[in-house]
Amino acid sequence: MPPRKKTDDVSEVPQGRFYDLAQELAAKRRGPYRLTADIEISMPTRGQIKRISQTNDYDEQLAILLGGHVAAVEELYEDRPLDEWAAFQTDLRAHFFGQGAAELPGGSEGS
Repeated sequence: MPPRKKTDDVSEVPQGRFYDLAQELAAKRRGPYRLTADIEISMPTRGQIKRISQTNDYDEQLAILLGGHVAAVEELYEDRPLDEWAAFQTDLRAHFFGQGAAELPGGSEGS
């Protein structure tokens, strides 16, 4: 087993603007979207957003955004009134992308 690295070794501290920006944004970043005690949807990654932009299928976009929670969210809303489902989707997108994100000019409802 290799020896443990000292945490006070300056050469091991991540350096550069990449790390600086990550630290600055972490303090301001919106937290995850907590739908229930068991369903917490994480801030989307760049990869998720790229996959969302590659499809015009709204259900597929939502599935990408929900990540591993698709089945649980679908089950939760399966027998609920449709307006609750619509309100959830609007609120989820507003949480991550800002109020009115779905109504931006040139954007689709799924973007």
